[in-house]
Amino acid sequence: MIKFFRKIRQQLITKNKFSKYILYAIGEIVLVVIGILIALSINNWNETRKIENKKQVLVLNLIEDFEENKILLESAINYSDTLILKMDGFFENAYSDNPKISLDSIKILSDGFFRPTIFFPLTTTYDEAKASGNITLLNNNDLSKYFTDFQRGFKTYLGLQDQGLNSFFNGSVWELKKSIGSLDYIRGKKRIYTKKYLDVNEYKELINTPLVIAALENRYTLKRKVI
Repeated sequence: MIKFFRKIRQQLITKNKFSKYILYAIGEIVLVVIGILIALSINNWNETRKIENKKQVLVLNLIEDFEENKILLESAINYSDTLILKMDGFFENAYSDNPKISLDSIKILSDGFFRPTIFFPLTTTYDEAKASGNITLLNNNDLSKYFTDFQRGFKTYLGLQDQGLNSFFNGSVWELKKSIGSLDYIRGKKRIYTKKYLDVNEYKELINTPLVIAALENRYTLKRKVI
């Protein structure tokens, strides 16, 4: 093709057809420009297609992660609700003059105060997209707000979890363990290092001490906030 156009130029120059040569040159320039524009359009289309494909992959991965997060979160909430029910049942019966259940059952319910709620969401896709800047591909202000709200809520949850963990090593639960020797006296679990099972009177005396009441109320309040 290049040889063909070169031959035409040479013929026009040889035959002194300068005006036609100018027109031809202009036409050739126009063709070159059109070719460049077409090439740029194709390149832009390819880049746009690549960006759109990358966006679709990101969206699908985010959906997959958060569908899994929804399952994890619902499981954690259901577990927390179960613990709350156990704690409510403990308060209702342990401090009643006429409990509806046995002492062993009351001790089993007390275990709800000392069980954590575990929830660690999958944020790998979001974190990687944010770090690489690909999160801007979504170009959705509402979605960005939802992500921000989610992170804020999860940060608050982690803070509450830290409070619960600290209570076992620095706070009310730790003081309780130092005072009575083991939480298993409250939960009714027989260990090698625990002396004996507490009878009804001994157990009521134990759970009515200010230290036990404070520790149980602290755990109950934290669990409510976690939910």
